[in-house]
Amino acid sequence: MQDALAQPLLIDQALTDVSHNNRARILRNGLMVVTFSALEDFIRERSAEVLGYISRTALVFSDLPRDLVLAATVEVMRAAHAHAKMASRQGDDPVPLLQQAASEVASTLTGPLHISKFSLGYNGSNVGADEVSSILKTLHAADPWNEMTRLGSRVGLGGVPLRDAYAQGLRLRNRAAHKADSNIQPSELLTFCQQAKAIALGFDLLASRAARLIHDSVTSFAQASRPKLADDISIIFVDFDGRRYACKKEKARRALKTDPDRNAAWLYAISKARLSYDAVVERDKSGTAIRWESTDCA
Repeated sequence: MQDALAQPLLIDQALTDVSHNNRARILRNGLMVVTFSALEDFIRERSAEVLGYISRTALVFSDLPRDLVLAATVEVMRAAHAHAKMASRQGDDPVPLLQQAASEVASTLTGPLHISKFSLGYNGSNVGADEVSSILKTLHAADPWNEMTRLGSRVGLGGVPLRDAYAQGLRLRNRAAHKADSNIQPSELLTFCQQAKAIALGFDLLASRAARLIHDSVTSFAQASRPKLADDISIIFVDFDGRRYACKKEKARRALKTDPDRNAAWLYAISKARLSYDAVVERDKSGTAIRWESTDCA
């Protein structure tokens, strides 16, 4: 997406170049829709992945956090019914969708447990800011948006409140998709691309840590008050200085290892991170995060 934003086709020319400017406006509007949709898809798909990981827990279903128990039963039935109706309106057969959801709800009683993807992120056609927060709270993580903002700041993606950024992104997306005269600006696209990375990273690290804690927990954790998780997530950075990649722990002065090969440095950082479930974040020469991985659910 950032590659696309650097293309001259998206930049307005002189006011007299009406044809070019109209074309650029349409392209920018389309990119705004695609960018926000990519973030929504990531949130839904990552949620489904961590639910699959939690499904392999040794805990009995009733010992999972109460909100997750309700999401895996009541919410699945409601969301599956809504999406089955949408499928019918689009000419698709809704029966397989409902059958799959029903079998997943039944697994909460009969086993083996398979928590449905419809448990999280399917309240509506779009994933709103409140729903993002609700997903992480259901996974037993406290204060989600503030925690995500803190993680984004720690990895060099800015300190802007990410809840506001997400809500603004959704407004821009809806404007671009539904108003024929909308005119998303290049600066708005660039800003949201950066913020989307921070949101995706923060969501991923918190959801992954919460999922592992539930998966590995005894009953007391799952039934306790939601904890704040960000401070307990340690990070190993892979920093590029223009020549070499330095693997170092957050706030450490000395690198664990330096390597001219990007892939070798990344794999080394992952191997070190797995020992204590650290996150790994690669940063470019400007100190901005460009890649990350959680080792919590590996």
